[in-house]
Amino acid sequence: MTVRILLAMLRPQHWRDENMAGRAIWEAGAPLSRYSQVAIILHWAIALLILFNLFTGLLHDSVPRAVFAFHVSSGITVLILSVVRIFWRLTHRPPPYPSDMPNWERGLAHLVHFCLYASMLLLPLSGWAMISANPPAGSPGAAYADSIKAPKPPAAAAALPDANKPAAPPSAKRRGPPMFWNLVKLPLIKPLQDIGRTPEGVAAQKEKHEQIETFHGLGGYVMLALLFLHIVGALKHQFIDRQREFARMGIGRPGRVG
Repeated sequence: MTVRILLAMLRPQHWRDENMAGRAIWEAGAPLSRYSQVAIILHWAIALLILFNLFTGLLHDSVPRAVFAFHVSSGITVLILSVVRIFWRLTHRPPPYPSDMPNWERGLAHLVHFCLYASMLLLPLSGWAMISANPPAGSPGAAYADSIKAPKPPAAAAALPDANKPAAPPSAKRRGPPMFWNLVKLPLIKPLQDIGRTPEGVAAQKEKHEQIETFHGLGGYVMLALLFLHIVGALKHQFIDRQREFARMGIGRPGRVG
C-alpha cells in the first residue's frame, strides 16, 4: 500500500487534480491553506532527526561515541514516523500548489517528494539490516568471528613458559541487540542475523554486511542531495515567486507574499 501511494504521487492525473483544486482556491480569493497540524509536527520531527543522522553518519569518525550511540535510535524513529506520515497523507489531502505554478516545476516537486519518502524508508531499513548482519551473540559463528579478529601473541611471548606468558587479550564480546533510546532492545532482522550463526556462514554474512554498508553510505549522500533540492525549491517559492511557502509547514501566515 505504501508503494502504491508513493507511485500515485508521480501520476499526471494527481498533478491535474491538485492544479484544479489550487485554481479554485485562488480564484475564490481564499488564502493558501497549510498542512494539518499533525503533518506539520511529523514533518519537522522527521526533518530534525534526519539532520542529526546525516551529521552523525557522514561524520561518524569525528563525532563523540556517546552522540553516535543515538544514530540507530534516531534512524528507527525516522522509519516509524515516516510510515505514520505516509498513512496520514492517505487520509488528509495536502494543500494544493499555487494555480500558476508551471507543470514542470510541479512534476519536479512531486519527484523530489517521492524520492525523499523512499529515502526516509530505505535508509533506516538498510541501517537496521546492517546492524542485523552480524553473528548472534553467544553463537558458534560469533565465537569464530571473534577468534579470527583476536590479535596473535608475538613470537617471543609464545616461547615463554606458560606461567610467564602475558595474559591473552580477551576476544571482542559480541553485544546483543542495540537499545532503542536506552529504553528497550531493538529486535534484529533474524534471517540476516542467522546467516552467521555458524562459522561456515560468517564470510557470507560479512560480505552481505559490507554490501548493505555501501548502500547505506551512498544513501546518505543521496538524501543530502534531495534535502538540498527540497530546501532550494522552498526558498525559491518563498523569496523569488513571492509565495508563502513556509506557511504551508506552519511558519508564518498563509497567503501570497506582498
